[in-house]
Amino acid sequence: MLETVTRLLREEPNVFENMQRTNAILLDLAPESPRERILVRSFVEVGGLDSLRKTSSYALEEKKLVQNIIETFCMERAAALWVVRLFGVAMGFLGEDELLTAPDVTESGFVSMERSAATYLHGQVSIGKKHVVALGADGTVFAGGDNAEFQCDVVGWTDIVAVAAGESHTLGLRADGRVLATGTNAYDECDIGHLTDVSAVYAFGNDSVCVMKDGTAQAFGRSRLDLSTFHDIKRIAKYPEGLIGIREDGKLMLVGSIADDDAALEIQWLLSCHDVEQVISTYNSGCVVLGKDKRIYKNHQPENYFTQWRDIVSIVDLADSFAILRGDGTVRVLAYERDKPRPDTAADKWSNIAAIYGGYKRLIGLTKDGNLLVAYTHQGWLWSNQAMVMDYVARWYPVGVF
Repeated sequence: MLETVTRLLREEPNVFENMQRTNAILLDLAPESPRERILVRSFVEVGGLDSLRKTSSYALEEKKLVQNIIETFCMERAAALWVVRLFGVAMGFLGEDELLTAPDVTESGFVSMERSAATYLHGQVSIGKKHVVALGADGTVFAGGDNAEFQCDVVGWTDIVAVAAGESHTLGLRADGRVLATGTNAYDECDIGHLTDVSAVYAFGNDSVCVMKDGTAQAFGRSRLDLSTFHDIKRIAKYPEGLIGIREDGKLMLVGSIADDDAALEIQWLLSCHDVEQVISTYNSGCVVLGKDKRIYKNHQPENYFTQWRDIVSIVDLADSFAILRGDGTVRVLAYERDKPRPDTAADKWSNIAAIYGGYKRLIGLTKDGNLLVAYTHQGWLWSNQAMVMDYVARWYPVGVF
């Protein structure tokens, strides 16, 4: 790593200034060493190169950079010291023997990647297009699946209270209100490290959305939506042509385009809803609303079609259908439209479920005793990395895959 970094800096001093190029370089440098990749990138992201170039005292700047990395990325001092000294040697501030005195980052500075089921009880799981991210009750994070864009490089993240997986990026919300991001940044969806006082994070495709502690919201990424009209927001939901903000009082706000007359009627219905707890949507079949009365509602459907389901704790979108979790710990997968058959999945046999997580025709259920169950709603839609994702999931929990 040292020899290659030194050569790159000598041949092209600004080689690490573009983060997308940095990601590609790091994958070539250390394809099987996520710890080193994370450290080098963390150094670049805190402006380490520029700081060292401008310093008149390396010792003083090293201390500042180490502390900055520790505070920004929740790393132990050993790991931060190693990467600062790596660049100190590569840039000629230190001799190679100085790097040897830094602790071994492959053994120090990072949390263990082996987790017990109990660690994740009452944690959180987020399903991306080709990767899955899990948050433990201890505030650490683990990700598995496709890592072509570094979306699984979360080793070392600690003190995290929420995670979100997008198409090829991952977000982690720290307890202090700051946000960590990794993965593709093609649309600036990861350019959110400057934010403070964040209360919730969401990743939708190539978009990132942050809800602030003051109830406002900001969006970053491909859609570049203006959320300046949002206020008193508690939760964000995806709408086919925009975003829905769920307010503290249970009313909805919406930003986005109106595709046709049906969409206009759908929006009119949504804005008339009150006491809303959750909203999920699909491009073809509109939105489903979970009310604070623990019932679900849908526009243009007879009331008794959905409200026959009572005591609903949460709902999740599965793309071709949606799932509900009931207060008794059972799960059902339902069709968005009344005239379509209800999907028959193994999830209908689940019991003792504490939480459900869905996306991309996959459903994950976390049981109250810490086990993880996985079901697919469309077996013909298993993309090549599906088995790899679930293999990673199987390492975190005792898993029943159906």
